[in-house]
Amino acid sequence: MAEQPEKQPEEQPAAASPERGSRRRRFLAGGLVAAVLLALTGGWLYHHFLVPAPPAAVVVSAEAALLNLQDVMAAHPRYAELQQLREEAKSLRLSLEAAADLEPPELTVEPPEVESKPFDDSVWQKNAQAVIGERVALAREQKQLREKYRKEHEAEYLARRDALDEEYRNTILNLQLKLDNAEVMNLSQANVDSLQQELTAVKKERGHRQWQMYQAWQQEIGSYVQSVMGPKIEVWQAKAQQAKAQQQAAALARQSEAQKRDTAAMSEQLNQLHAADPSGKLQEQLQKQQALQAKQDEINALEAHILNDIAGRAAKLAILHHYTLILATPSRSIASYLPAVIPTVENQERYTDVTGVTTDDITDEMVTEIQSL
Repeated sequence: MAEQPEKQPEEQPAAASPERGSRRRRFLAGGLVAAVLLALTGGWLYHHFLVPAPPAAVVVSAEAALLNLQDVMAAHPRYAELQQLREEAKSLRLSLEAAADLEPPELTVEPPEVESKPFDDSVWQKNAQAVIGERVALAREQKQLREKYRKEHEAEYLARRDALDEEYRNTILNLQLKLDNAEVMNLSQANVDSLQQELTAVKKERGHRQWQMYQAWQQEIGSYVQSVMGPKIEVWQAKAQQAKAQQQAAALARQSEAQKRDTAAMSEQLNQLHAADPSGKLQEQLQKQQALQAKQDEINALEAHILNDIAGRAAKLAILHHYTLILATPSRSIASYLPAVIPTVENQERYTDVTGVTTDDITDEMVTEIQSL
């Protein structure tokens, strides 16, 4: 009986199910990680490229500087001298204010009447046209006389010059012929050099004599013109000197007369002053006023000197720090430059404070610079 083949057992699908589930979980995890990375990358790109970054803080260097003028002036070596002058002026001013009740009387002294004729019709003005006109006429006559003599005697000069040229003509011609035919005459180089030197010397001698002749010719013309025009020029010079002396004498006379009138006017004014002020108090006040004005002039000069020193050192710092402007506080107000008679500026302050927002304060640096003077 034939044997029946054994039935193979069927494969069970349940054995592959765990492996398939594990692969699906890994796929989902990888996709989740990729999605998270994509989201992070997109967020970074959005914030980096699409969202504008806040502007960076820009450090702006100041183009202007500010200095305390009072502190800088106090550092100047001559500031103590300026303070002393100010105190002296203040003392004189207080003394004058204390005696304000001594009002000097109004002195009416008529200015001396000066005649305008001696100034308007001076001696030089009356004689200048004649003197200058005569000099121009003499110069014109001198030029005409020179040209006339030249034309009349030029032929003689040319004849003398041609005669001089004739003296050297044959010598120069013979030397030149020898040099031109040196090869035909079988002359050595030494002979050629000797002939060339001799020719140069002859031409030089001829040129020197021609120049001397020309100079003599010019001197001859000048001597003739001088012989004719010399006396006339001497007369003109004498007239010019006389006119100048008269002008100086007239000027001295006018100056003397003006001084006499001024002296008389000042004497009259002093007499009136003494008559109105027998005790001399008003005269003392006037002297104090003059002393105060002189003291104020000294103060102004010293202040200008100190300010010039400060301006020089400020220019140095401006170049060093690249400033376009340096302001001083306090600074003189614009209104103080206007006339004091204008009602709107009579009570204006002479100096005003200056402030800056984006300026550098260089007071300490300027003090150091001024102290080094």
